[in-house]
Amino acid sequence: MKQSKTLRYKILNHARIFDTTVEIYNQALHFIIDVIDNEFPSFDGISTKSMVTLVKKLIHRTARNPQPKYPEFNEKFHKFPSYFRRSAIATAYGKVKSYRSNLNNWLKEEELAEQEGKVFKKNPPCLSLDHKEFPVFYKDNMFERTGDSTAKIKVFHQNDWIWIDITFRGQDLYKRDVWDWKECNPKLVRVGKKYFLNISYEKNIKLNKIKISNQKVCSVDLGINNSAVCSILNAKGTVLARTFINQAKEKDRLYRITNKLRKAQRRSGYISATFGEESMDFKHKSLTILVTKSFNLPKSMMLM
Repeated sequence: MKQSKTLRYKILNHARIFDTTVEIYNQALHFIIDVIDNEFPSFDGISTKSMVTLVKKLIHRTARNPQPKYPEFNEKFHKFPSYFRRSAIATAYGKVKSYRSNLNNWLKEEELAEQEGKVFKKNPPCLSLDHKEFPVFYKDNMFERTGDSTAKIKVFHQNDWIWIDITFRGQDLYKRDVWDWKECNPKLVRVGKKYFLNISYEKNIKLNKIKISNQKVCSVDLGINNSAVCSILNAKGTVLARTFINQAKEKDRLYRITNKLRKAQRRSGYISATFGEESMDFKHKSLTILVTKSFNLPKSMMLM
């Protein structure tokens, strides 16, 4: 069994320079989704790997393929990296396949409703062409690590695909317990105005080879009154043991904090949406002062 864990590395020396790369990648994804949807009947029953090759022949012009069916791709996305193209094709195929599956289910539900004489009001699923996906930077071709907290990645800048140096905040792999795991290809992700590299780590774990009839599992059910219920079951579904986790100490602290917030809210009153900005600002400051006094916080921690 493969176990994976993803660590997020904050890029420190660049931010807005990646906007164009992400935008172009999503434009290419838009184009490829439309192509796959039009040609989807010809992809029936083939694997994702074979489908990537077929779509590449439809959109990409090469010496062996001088006249693709959709030559607009090369004109709109000049020098588009090959690994970005493969990633976009695989992502687009997954989205179109999911849409087609949902559409078939909708048609079956409509047919069943007509047979039963019921009014079918459910709207059909729609294929969205515009997405906000983030690209994967494949090693050696799009991403080269030059140190523990430095690397080189290929991005679109100044009307060309170039390599740039990036510096990111390092992680303690020993503390995260992934120091001996396999490092996978990083994914560029935007959170707010900052960009991060999400790098997954994988490790093969050997499971005990026990017959199913002799196996026992621990199931955990998160509850409302109780925090969780843990049950030990055998292969026949018989409950061998059960434990209730209540977390009384943590709940008591939570109730005390929420009660203080309720008292502070009763003193300051509720903020109506019809109040002006000045009135809302005054209410916010009053509530902040009361909450700060209730928790005995220093004045430096007051949020104005």
